[in-house]
Formats: sequence, C-alpha cells, structure tokens
Amino acid sequence: MTIQRYEVFNKVVQLQSITKAGNELNLTQSGVSHAVKSLEDELGLNLLIRNRGGVKLTREGEKVYQHTLNIMNEYNNLNQEASALKGIETGEIKVGTFSSITMYWLPLIIKQFKTEYPNININVIEDEHETVEKYVESGELDCCFTIASNEKNIEFIPLKKDKLLCIVSTENPLSKQDTINLEQLEHYPLIRSRKDWFYEVNELLSQYKINLTVKYEISSDHSMIALVKENLGINIRPELVLTNAPPGIRAIEFDKDIYRIIGLGINNRPSHATKRFISTVTDLYQTI
Repeated sequence: MTIQRYEVFNKVVQLQSITKAGNELNLTQSGVSHAVKSLEDELGLNLLIRNRGGVKLTREGEKVYQHTLNIMNEYNNLNQEASALKGIETGEIKVGTFSSITMYWLPLIIKQFKTEYPNININVIEDEHETVEKYVESGELDCCFTIASNEKNIEFIPLKKDKLLCIVSTENPLSKQDTINLEQLEHYPLIRSRKDWFYEVNELLSQYKINLTVKYEISSDHSMIALVKENLGINIRPELVLTNAPPGIRAIEFDKDIYRIIGLGINNRPSHATKRFISTVTDLYQTI
C-alpha cells in the first residue's frame, strides 16, 4: 500500500490535480485524497496546498517528492530488471523531446522500438531543451533529446552534428551566394527565434563576436519562416528544422563548419527499458 501511496502522490504533484491523477490512475477522487492524506499522516507533514486552481507542494512536500520519485523509479527499475531476467521485456519509458526531433526522428524510433520491444510503453513529453533536461535531472523523465552545452547536470550521449544554416528569402542578395561569411550577417536584420531554439546561435555569435540587429522575435518556426520568405530579415536555423522548407526560402551554408550536436540526456541510473531505448536511438542516428 505504501508504494501505491507514493505513486498516487507523485501523480498528483505532476498533474497538479487530484481529479486528473484519479482519472489517470483509475481511482476515485476520494481514493486519491485518502492516499495522500494517509501519507501525510504517516510522515506527520503537510505535503500539499489545496486550492481552487489545483494543488502545489509545500516546502516539506518538495523534499518528500524527490524521495518518493526516486523510490518509484527504483521500484520500476526493479520490476523491469526482474522481467528481463525472466526473458520478458516490459516497462515504461518517459522521454523528453523537442519539436524537430518529434517530427523527423521520433516516428521511426518508436516504430523500430515497438517492433523489437512491443511490451515496453513510451510516453513522450515535448518541451524546451532546458525544461526536459531538468525533468531528467529530477527523475521525472528517463531520458531526453537535447543539445550539447557546457552546462549540464546529466550525462550526455552525442548522436549527430546538425549544421547551422542561414535562411534568406530568394529575393535577398545573399541567396545568390554558395556560402556566407558570418561577418556578412551584420548587414541584415535578424528574425530571432524564442530562447531555447536560439541557444546555439547565441553561442555562435558570441564565439565569433558578431553583433546582429534583432528586428523581430518569433516563437513559431512557421511564422519566422513566413517573415524570412517576405524578405523582412534573415535567420539561422539547424538543418533538421529546415527539412521541409517551403519555396521562396534558401538555406545557405556558412564558410566555416558550424553546427550543433544533438544527443540524448540521461540520468546516472538508467532503467533496463531506458537502456533498450538508448540502444535503438544510437543504432538509428548516432554518427559521432
């Protein structure tokens, strides 16, 4: 019963709702409330603040949640390992991803993985790089697709170099060139993407001391490309994002080898099922 209470408590925290947690766990609202209250009574602590907007953790609850999350992860790992020892591949993997990976890599990964391991479920959460990394670090996700950087608190497995390209309108004079020098960018207005998508570009500009004039800040790839197409500015995007770039746009390589590195972020104790997922991903996409 204690393990179930941990599971219920964790789900309430993650969904920030007793009702939603009950629906996902197939429990009544009163059953969820009773499980959480029983855990609070056992520990002698108030773990949740309940209000009309849902629930959130108390200061004590934040510390307890990290422990209950670790306990449930270890419990699930134990069950997966026991099944594997019996020759049965079961379990669940929680994977973080970002939009271009979701669109261009994940369908093949899931198809291949489910062919080999039909009894292992994959749950996908799409968000910003920094966010999914934090979820892996806390134990809420098993692994995530992310970008190489010098500031990581999780293990990083490099997979592939993804070229950074300058995209311009076919009406822009730069579109006549085969390659672009970084210094040329200073003469054109920049359409900047939202923070997490622009991390690698900021690193690039800082490294080569390039100062660009930001004309627009856009959160949507489609909107940004539409503005570039109308020759309202230029943008720097990874090659993967430009897989299906529309007519009227030209993607041009730089005269330097400029790229980001896509990889997998994992915690230091990956489950049996997570190791299987990592193996599938590296078989399909690892080139470095």
